[in-house]
Amino acid sequence: MKKIMETWRDYMKEGESLNTIIFLDMDGVLVDFTSGLVNVLNIDISGDVEYPRSRGKKLGKIREYHGPDRVFPITNEFMHNLLRKKDEEAELTQWEKLIKRYQFSPITGNYEHWLNLPKADGADILIQGCIDLVGEQNVYILSAPVDDASIEAKKDWLAKHTSIPLERTFIRQDKGSIPPLFPDHRCILIDDRVKYKSAFEQAGGVGIVHSPKATAAGAANSLASLGNIL
Repeated sequence: MKKIMETWRDYMKEGESLNTIIFLDMDGVLVDFTSGLVNVLNIDISGDVEYPRSRGKKLGKIREYHGPDRVFPITNEFMHNLLRKKDEEAELTQWEKLIKRYQFSPITGNYEHWLNLPKADGADILIQGCIDLVGEQNVYILSAPVDDASIEAKKDWLAKHTSIPLERTFIRQDKGSIPPLFPDHRCILIDDRVKYKSAFEQAGGVGIVHSPKATAAGAANSLASLGNIL
């Protein structure tokens, strides 16, 4: 009887795994987006290159500002905190407002930037851990784009750094649109941003906040959370 019950439990666990899809975010989870962004921001702010029109105007205001809240060089910690405050709609300092207005200027329309972003520490461990839990066919990508160049570069980055195929890749702003596409599955999203986790959960999915961003510790924490769910 004991052997029958153990076999039944193993069968149920296998069935649960087959009915679960894990969606992995890219920026902040598989990709070290922040380090790449910080690098180009610091180059622009400290460099001699002048840009035309709105980009040049925004950059000029940054270079001219020397208030007590100025943080330079820009750090990963500063950008993580700025993103958190932005998602929480918290009040920003003047320096944070200037950086927020400019931050996407260097990477908009910049295919090479997105393609050459470094892989996050722990990314391979996270992907393999997800495969071990639910099977390779149930590991998907769900990433938010910035523009058309980022969409194409993200696809090519995945082809270069992972074995997850294009047919299991979704690049769209509305992450809450995904769970309804898989009504017979339990959908789990691993994402570094609370706003995307919340949208996914409101649509019937399960969300895990990947923290710390783009780190081996973050991968370990996300896998531990998955283990508790599964």
